[in-house]
Amino acid sequence: MPDELPQAARAEQSADLNNRTVTMRFDTRLLTLAKDPEQSSAYQDASCFDAEHGIATIADGVSSALFSGPWAAILAEAAVADSPNPHDADAFATWLEAQRRRWAASIDTSSLAWFQKAKLPAGAFSTLLYLRAHAVENSHEGSFGGYRLMAYAVGDSCLFQIRGGELVRTFPMQTAEQFEADPIVLGSVDLKRDHLLEFAFLDEMCYPGDQLVLCTDALAEWAVRSYETGDPPSWDDFWQMSDDDWRSGIAWLRQERQMRVDDTTMLLLRVVDERVAVESDSESSPNTSHDDKTEFGWLHSASKEIKSVSSQVAEQADQASERMLQGFMSLKEKALQKYREKFRKKNDPP
Repeated sequence: MPDELPQAARAEQSADLNNRTVTMRFDTRLLTLAKDPEQSSAYQDASCFDAEHGIATIADGVSSALFSGPWAAILAEAAVADSPNPHDADAFATWLEAQRRRWAASIDTSSLAWFQKAKLPAGAFSTLLYLRAHAVENSHEGSFGGYRLMAYAVGDSCLFQIRGGELVRTFPMQTAEQFEADPIVLGSVDLKRDHLLEFAFLDEMCYPGDQLVLCTDALAEWAVRSYETGDPPSWDDFWQMSDDDWRSGIAWLRQERQMRVDDTTMLLLRVVDERVAVESDSESSPNTSHDDKTEFGWLHSASKEIKSVSSQVAEQADQASERMLQGFMSLKEKALQKYREKFRKKNDPP
């Protein structure tokens, strides 16, 4: 566990993370899609937030391990309820052990097959990213009415800070290439490797109107790659689009191999100062309904009319019906042709 800060600084960070007297809050929107939409129960991501106190977290359970979804959910909930400070090794170890006990008590192994039970000693695994925005003293140099943004991350879930439609920073991943390596994860069982954990730490400023976007790795990698290719996401679009458009868009990106097929989660946050009215970058507020023909810039490379999931299903059914009809007509024509040939041969003069 990193221990580079002096004791006084670590104590200040711990107090900052849990001091909830603030004058700001988050507007929020959560968008999710399971790796297999037909098997939503297998969804392994998790998120949690306290919008009134500017705290949020996201976690991505490793699907190859057992009960990673519940483990991710436990970590996400606990990081909001009692945000740990990884710079304090002893306190973090105590916090992590408490979550491991919760996980062990929550799982039901009675229906597991023998080969699944063989994996239990290794436990479950998950990434974790959590942040808090809180007030600073008026005398704080360079604050300019903003808030202190603190974040910790282990693994490849990411934070994008957007201001006026422009990217301010990404954390902790900076390039698409970094997503190719296996991420560091938190385990639900103590495998005597906790000393190898390394949390990335962010301590910056955010301001009213800033968007803080938390993403699990599939979506985060797509977004980072989009910036690298000069075709960045239009984050405001996600506040406005319907859930159906969200699912259709992610399905299209997966189909076009622009995004890995994996559980996909986005937690949108907008910093709101309670002391002043904040104008959004977008004319619409979160979850505002919109015209069905609205075109979203994040998918402008797709067809102009993004079909909904229900439309896609109906279209696929129509296409299947048409193929069946065409096949039936083809068989009918072949049968008639065979009958005509047989009739001619029967009536030909000897």
